[in-house]
Amino acid sequence: MRIHEVINGKEITIIGTAHISSESVEEVKQALLEIQPDTVAIELDDERYKSMTETKNWQDMDIVNIIKKKKVGFLVAQMILSSYQRKIAQNLKLNVGEEMSTAIQYSKENHTKLLMIDRNIQTTLLRIWHNLGWFEKVKMLTELLSSMFENDVKEEDIEALKQGDMLQSALSEISKQFPQIAETLIFERDRIMAYKLSHAHGNKIVAIVGAAHLPGIQKNLSNTSSISDLMIVPKKKDGNLTAWIFPIFIVGLIALSIINSPGLAFDTILRFILINGSLAALGTLIALGHPLSILTAFVMAPIGVLSPFLATGWFAGLMEAWIHKPKVEDFMNLQDDVLHIKGYWTNRVARILLVVLLANLFASLGSIVYSIDLIKNLFN
Repeated sequence: MRIHEVINGKEITIIGTAHISSESVEEVKQALLEIQPDTVAIELDDERYKSMTETKNWQDMDIVNIIKKKKVGFLVAQMILSSYQRKIAQNLKLNVGEEMSTAIQYSKENHTKLLMIDRNIQTTLLRIWHNLGWFEKVKMLTELLSSMFENDVKEEDIEALKQGDMLQSALSEISKQFPQIAETLIFERDRIMAYKLSHAHGNKIVAIVGAAHLPGIQKNLSNTSSISDLMIVPKKKDGNLTAWIFPIFIVGLIALSIINSPGLAFDTILRFILINGSLAALGTLIALGHPLSILTAFVMAPIGVLSPFLATGWFAGLMEAWIHKPKVEDFMNLQDDVLHIKGYWTNRVARILLVVLLANLFASLGSIVYSIDLIKNLFN
């Protein structure tokens, strides 16, 4: 599928492809040879381009730095989405994104400018996350985690991939549950890609995008509105203040319980430590963390609950990374290992990420259980 537009004196040809179609690859080759463009544009961002062209991408990952920068959740989500796409490709015995590789190869061989027109995948995922309410976030995480346990790829998901957007296809099931995601996942990216194409250098431009984006890009090619607001993750208003609400709530409940029953002050504080610590330790144990990582989660959980800036999982994850340092083969095999649920426990890199996530998750669960327990005691 192909459309041709003339914008500001530039000839822009946009080829809508199906990422698993051999016909799309041939169509891209034919169009590039026929048009001989000055600029080749592809539906990738710099990060995804590197992952396609640099085989050492996962090997260069600094796991400790990722934990410190609070990017564990994003990385795990990206791994799940990536593994889901690879499952589809394996089912069809095809290479996903081969037409993008064809365009990249043409650009290198003919020394034409190569332009990445999609938005950074991290920004897209964080904007989706930002626009969801608390319950929707929990539901979305549940959907993502449940996909880890699915070995079979549904036929409708394969059909979604044939529509030509790899990111959208990986999130297709979640998109059905959350219609508001479409605005961020599809329509915003249509505007961004259209803007970058209309402002690209060159007299002849050929763009390779998923077929699902063709109508939206064509509609927005003449749109001169700035896209700067779409390229960032909006800051939450009163974010720091909101982060203190739950710790203050917990402290208030403990104080009320001690005032109500001064003789049980020690017991109240001890229950706080044991409930939070035990559940955080349980989460770390489920992730098959080292005994010292489990102990770290137990000790840090009560502190993490009372501080919005100190997460239990960070300390447990750093301890796990220090004891079970990932080997080169762990990084090299990461993408293949996470195709199967067992790989999240056998691969040291994936297990460290699990320790961080499950320690945090169970520590949060512990604070909820403790709060309910305190409230019941106060009313009794």
